[in-house]
Amino acid sequence: MTAGRLDILREWMVAQNLDAFVVSSAANVRYLTGFSGEGMLVVDQGVTLCTDGRYTVQAAQEAPWVDVAADGGGHIANVAARLMDDGVARTGFEADVLSYSSYQKLVQQTKGIELVATCGIVREHRACKDRDEIALIRRAASIADDAFATLRAELQPGISEREAALELHHLMVRGGADRCSFETIIAAGPNGAKPHAQPGPRELAEGDLVVVDWGARVEGYCSDCTRTIAIGAPDERRREVWRAVWEAQQAALALAGPGVACRAVDAAARELLAERDLAEHFGHGVGHGVGLEVHEKPTLSASSEDELRPGMVVTIEPGVYIEGWGGVRLEELILITEAGSEALTHAGYDL
Repeated sequence: MTAGRLDILREWMVAQNLDAFVVSSAANVRYLTGFSGEGMLVVDQGVTLCTDGRYTVQAAQEAPWVDVAADGGGHIANVAARLMDDGVARTGFEADVLSYSSYQKLVQQTKGIELVATCGIVREHRACKDRDEIALIRRAASIADDAFATLRAELQPGISEREAALELHHLMVRGGADRCSFETIIAAGPNGAKPHAQPGPRELAEGDLVVVDWGARVEGYCSDCTRTIAIGAPDERRREVWRAVWEAQQAALALAGPGVACRAVDAAARELLAERDLAEHFGHGVGHGVGLEVHEKPTLSASSEDELRPGMVVTIEPGVYIEGWGGVRLEELILITEAGSEALTHAGYDL
């Protein structure tokens, strides 16, 4: 699996007249080699993982076919040594990932080597998932679905956001997840107006809308889902806003498919909310890609230049956030197929 990915990268390197390529993104290193620890990768005629002594055993287990450079001096020093030893004249590096201080060190230690800045090369290839990647995301989504179903039956007034988030985390790990995809969001009542609210001591109360945004990670691959539920009976206004967000999501889901511009999917949700006089309360894009990272290519927003392609796994997540009142977000994780799309998350929608 990783061999084919390296072949694609090397073909691009030849087209760019690069002798080597330095990978510093942890997700990209894992994508190309299977190694999940800390380190950088040098891809030329061979593949060298530049790490340190903490990870040599792990590297041998996860990527036994990769050369490992773990000498003292740090990752940059090992990268530079490999490039100099191989007589590299021109190497690419991930300018959107490598820090400026690390870049300066690399320049100082690779005198005579031309460093070529690149952005998003491996991330672009990661946008379309293969069969094995889709299977892992599907498994992660199933674990997350089951955990939410259990948690929902337990939610009641008096439980704090923090307690609920911790319980959901435990349920996913007990269900087979490595860990959460990201820090779980449980936002009750007025806290729901913050799209990335952090669970706190606020206790769930009768009549609250509660935004639950969660995901599981399995062998590095993430799921992502959001539901907004009510504690007790919600009033008519809360029902109206929830319904509007659901209709906006359904409009976007109906459009999502191969060859569709991502900005058009975003517009479908935004136009529906505008009809309900709620568009001003929707301040983020309608979705994003999910894979080894919970936010990756493509981007589904009003300014996106991306287009949906088969194999992409993306979220569709319109939301309404009203300061002092609360919020509603509904998020589905879908796979773009040759014929349209398929939902990967199946948590209940009932308010």
